[in-house]
Amino acid sequence: MKKYIFSALVLATSMVACTGDYTDWADPQANAQPETISFGNGSVTEVGIIDYADDAVASSEVVQICKVTEPTASSSDYCGSMYSLTLGGVEYPISAAGTMSTADLKSYIESTYGKAPEVREIPAVITMWITNGTSTIKNAEAAFTVKAKLDAPVLYDHLYVIGAPSKWDPTCTALPFTRDESKSIYDAPEFTITVPVSEGDTWFAFADDLTVSTGDWSNVFGAREGNGKNYIGEKGKFARRSDLSDDGSFMIHVDGDAKFMKITVNVLDGWYLIEKVNFEANLSYVGTANGWNNGGGSSRLVLTDMEKGKYTGFIYGKQESYGNTFRLFSPSQLGSWNASTGNSDVTEFIGAIAAGGSDNNFEFTEGDGVYYVEYSAIDKTISATKIEYMGVTGDFTGWNEGVQMTWNADEYCFEAAAGVTAAGWKFRANGLTDPNWGINLGGAADDLCQNGSNLDIVGSSVKLYPCRTNTEKIYCTVE
Repeated sequence: MKKYIFSALVLATSMVACTGDYTDWADPQANAQPETISFGNGSVTEVGIIDYADDAVASSEVVQICKVTEPTASSSDYCGSMYSLTLGGVEYPISAAGTMSTADLKSYIESTYGKAPEVREIPAVITMWITNGTSTIKNAEAAFTVKAKLDAPVLYDHLYVIGAPSKWDPTCTALPFTRDESKSIYDAPEFTITVPVSEGDTWFAFADDLTVSTGDWSNVFGAREGNGKNYIGEKGKFARRSDLSDDGSFMIHVDGDAKFMKITVNVLDGWYLIEKVNFEANLSYVGTANGWNNGGGSSRLVLTDMEKGKYTGFIYGKQESYGNTFRLFSPSQLGSWNASTGNSDVTEFIGAIAAGGSDNNFEFTEGDGVYYVEYSAIDKTISATKIEYMGVTGDFTGWNEGVQMTWNADEYCFEAAAGVTAAGWKFRANGLTDPNWGINLGGAADDLCQNGSNLDIVGSSVKLYPCRTNTEKIYCTVE
């Protein structure tokens, strides 16, 4: 093992006699510098790896982080000594025997390096203080390395739902959970997923990368409460089937009270939470374009739940000095500011939308105008595409970008003088920059939808009402 010889340092401070009470040595009073005291051959010796998986380490209040050989003072006047330890600029008490608090060391490692069970090499400095009863001296200091490893299970980066929502196959990866992958699995061990459920009983289990790679049913995760006896709406414990007395399959019963279940799993702490979920049928805009009117009117409806928790629609956003900001409210939330859907409900922003300040708002990033918005309450994503160009196109234009429409802010509609014909036509957004027809509307005139069929109404004046401010449908009029 390496040994580090103390280097002589001098610092004048105050302390009381060796045999009596003394003031806090970590906050000494300044005194005139005393004479330098020689200490001979003191040393600090490193110890081996401190492994928190060792029961003797985990159960002890103190842990040996080094061994100290105290030098012999050349003057009997200086008969008292104390030690301090510095880890990353933080000072901790340490005994003359080289021990410190087991909990303090663990806390420092977790906050500095994370919770992964890896050997950490931690730079450390030990300082010796001595006293003659009236003065103290920061007499010696040595740098050394603490090697320590936290106790944690082996964790895998992916988790999957198997069973009725996908299929009973331990290698099935069709329904992956999500987690914060910007962090280590040990620092972000919480996985979530929201999946549809059918009426009656739905049975399922969890599988991780080990389960998938081995195809071994004993590695599948089940509920410690027993087969089908798992908790709903409160946390329970899980383990691999190899540690259970039965297969521990999870079960959720639905009797008209849910369309989805949300599953949260913490693989480090070993708990799960299964919740019944129902998504609102629509969400309303409240923001700068309607004066933050939270009582109705143009805040009534903008996005509808087209695909079970995935909302789509057009929103007109107005730029103000403080931004083009808004929030989304379900029908039950309108009239109150206590709850809403805002940026804290989203983990990914796509396109012309971002988190709008500290008030949980969204913000359109490209100024005044109409935006096509897609929000997934399941995936926690939101995207916005600004409608730079709305056209009426069809057989009468050669199916190009079409006749450009203009926005009528008073009526919340696009309008154009266009000779549409029975040969077929529809609405196309951003035709010049989106050759793939990413946003287009067709179908019935009183219920337009994305990728709808061609319209065949004949007329010369067309208005498109995309924002659902006075109806639950996107519609158009033709005269």
